[in-house]
Amino acid sequence: MRLPELCLALLCAASTGTGTEAPRAARERPLAPGRGELGAARLDPRQVWMLLAGSPGRGSAERGRSAPAGPGAPGRTSAAVPEELLRELQLRLAGTAKMCRTAGEGRTEEESSKGSPQAGAQRRVEAAFHCQTREDIAVEQSTRQELGLFHIPERERLFQRGPGLNLTSGQYTAPLAGYYTFSSTLHIARREPRRRRQGCRGSRLRLLICVQSCCQHNSHLESVSWLESSGDLFTISVTGTLYLQAGQYASVFVDNTAGSPITVQSGSDFSAVLLGV
Repeated sequence: MRLPELCLALLCAASTGTGTEAPRAARERPLAPGRGELGAARLDPRQVWMLLAGSPGRGSAERGRSAPAGPGAPGRTSAAVPEELLRELQLRLAGTAKMCRTAGEGRTEEESSKGSPQAGAQRRVEAAFHCQTREDIAVEQSTRQELGLFHIPERERLFQRGPGLNLTSGQYTAPLAGYYTFSSTLHIARREPRRRRQGCRGSRLRLLICVQSCCQHNSHLESVSWLESSGDLFTISVTGTLYLQAGQYASVFVDNTAGSPITVQSGSDFSAVLLGV
């Protein structure tokens, strides 16, 4: 007996109750045509019991067990489903349904994880850092200067994952070829009194993140601040994505085209995260 037939039989037997027969019209309905399967709406307890009693694995005593014919049907035998057998089948069917649901949910999760990488295990970031300048850095007028002297203070919850960061030189060498998101924010102080800056128009400050220290020939990130509209203290930031080959480095540059020196204050930061290859 196949599992679908057993399930239908058990459902029909459970709905009729133990030892209770359905109306005669329902009992005499034939089996559903086709491939020998039972019609869900045409089963009665007698047919169910006959199928169950004739299934393999049951003893001859259980298959031959029958009840006396009821009034109005002399000479006929009707099968009564034993209560213990019904309970056993109900438990087995409940276990089968639970296994089917569990298997279905497992397949759904597997398909979901295959279709969406984010649904699987979280991937580890292989290369990233966030550091700050340790002390004030003076940048003279009309000078382009590479920034160094960084550190990673634990109290600020900054971090470094993977090799490649030289805190002294400020150069970050890519351990893997790929796309990196870089960011830098500098806190700038002007070292010249305001009255001496009047009339100095066209002064600007450029913040750059360059590859291999070649800001003119290689790809780089750039931000510009015009100094005549700025006060004594201001902030300049740059953020973007660069592609680095393994072994190439990136660093922060300040290009001071103003006619006065500036100071990059301590606590200015530089960070990067490997996005992917």
